[in-house]
Amino acid sequence: MSTPETTTAPLAERLRVELELFRANVTGVYGSVVATSDGFLVAHDVPDLEPTEIAALAATTRALATRTTLAAGRGEFRETMARGSTGYLATYAAGTNAIVAVIGTNDLNVGMLRYQAREIIARIAANAPEFRNWSSSGAANGDDGSPAETGPRQDSPPPLPRRRPSSR
Repeated sequence: MSTPETTTAPLAERLRVELELFRANVTGVYGSVVATSDGFLVAHDVPDLEPTEIAALAATTRALATRTTLAAGRGEFRETMARGSTGYLATYAAGTNAIVAVIGTNDLNVGMLRYQAREIIARIAANAPEFRNWSSSGAANGDDGSPAETGPRQDSPPPLPRRRPSSR
């Protein structure tokens, strides 16, 4: 029988606690998400937005920024910041297979965000090895919500449908 001291919280809950630190410690943070590098949502702290869409787009942002930094000879991708008419979106690499996206209002304290992000991202990246078993269902591969076994996935995705011949 496990005791509270030996029980580890589920991955999504541990990450949600880290994400809440952005909102608590940085003025102007609206919310944030953690996703795998292929865009699957792992955890979020975003009110009134669709977190799965943000996760997918953050993965696209990371992929494009990674290619751009490599092409420009600037090394490995670390972060990118976009500013819109009503706020900011910061995207951070958290290890090799995780992404953190932070959404801010126009009042975002960008300097404090960058300062706080270093430690928070490092703690999230420390959990990144668990991301390899994450699926689009938003839970580890256990059907009952239990943590998935470590190691490579044994199931493969279904084959893509065959293309129909063109009707020219």
